[in-house]
Amino acid sequence: MVTFSRPIIVIAGSTASGKSNIAIKLAKDINGVIINADSRQIYKELSIGTARPSLKETNEVPHFLYGHISVKENYSIYKYQKDVQKVLESLLVNQTPILVGGTGLYIDSIIFNYSLKKEEIDTKRRKQLSNLSVKELKELINPDILNSLNESDRDNPIRLIRLIEKGKKNEQRGKELTHKYFVLDLPRDELNKKIEERVKRMIEEGLVEENTEIRKENLGKHLALKTIGYQEFDEYFKGKKSLKEVEEEIIKNTCKYAKRQRTWFRKHKDALWSSNYNLILEESVKLIKTS
Repeated sequence: MVTFSRPIIVIAGSTASGKSNIAIKLAKDINGVIINADSRQIYKELSIGTARPSLKETNEVPHFLYGHISVKENYSIYKYQKDVQKVLESLLVNQTPILVGGTGLYIDSIIFNYSLKKEEIDTKRRKQLSNLSVKELKELINPDILNSLNESDRDNPIRLIRLIEKGKKNEQRGKELTHKYFVLDLPRDELNKKIEERVKRMIEEGLVEENTEIRKENLGKHLALKTIGYQEFDEYFKGKKSLKEVEEEIIKNTCKYAKRQRTWFRKHKDALWSSNYNLILEESVKLIKTS
């Protein structure tokens, strides 16, 4: 569980919705620090494909928990919660933490103070599961649980493996932390266009080379690499897909992922959906002054 008496600002939203830009601007205006709440940007080997903030951006204001672990390590929401607690304890009294990311479960584990237990991961078992096909993984899951998943989650090996390993996630909550939950909102067509532009830019900036290096270092076997921006290159390196096909697949998968993110955030009735920076700043300052 998390203990913190001062207010926390949340900048959430779908991938490519502009969270980092808004968060950096806000941090400068309220003496804030940015804490990563993206489950892919935590890995040091995954940079371009996860759109991790650049060195220039991280130098503008303090950033925490970006690229701080290796894909070789076993990482869980329990460990994430502990890492965030350490960051919160290190802050000066006049600094305001800003949780930034699109992983709703990470954000909510902090804000709503999930009561989590340390997970003992069976490394041998995980390796065995990672070598199974999606069809084989589905056969190991209770049909009722499997049918409760949306279409994309039913075909997501990471999601299936985690279900097999952990069963239903523990969402028992403790005392809710003082916070303001912002979700950046863009029309779907505009968001999809931004996703397409981002993927094209990633390829221009070296996504192919990043994937090449990952495979040279034999990192593709790790569960963290079964994610958008990396898994699509498997067939490319086998000579079965063109780069254009990979690009289109990443765009398609990212758009689907963005849809799932929006669905998660919609369940928060008290969240403020807006991309209006002045409103976000005004509400943040109000919370800080009254807390």
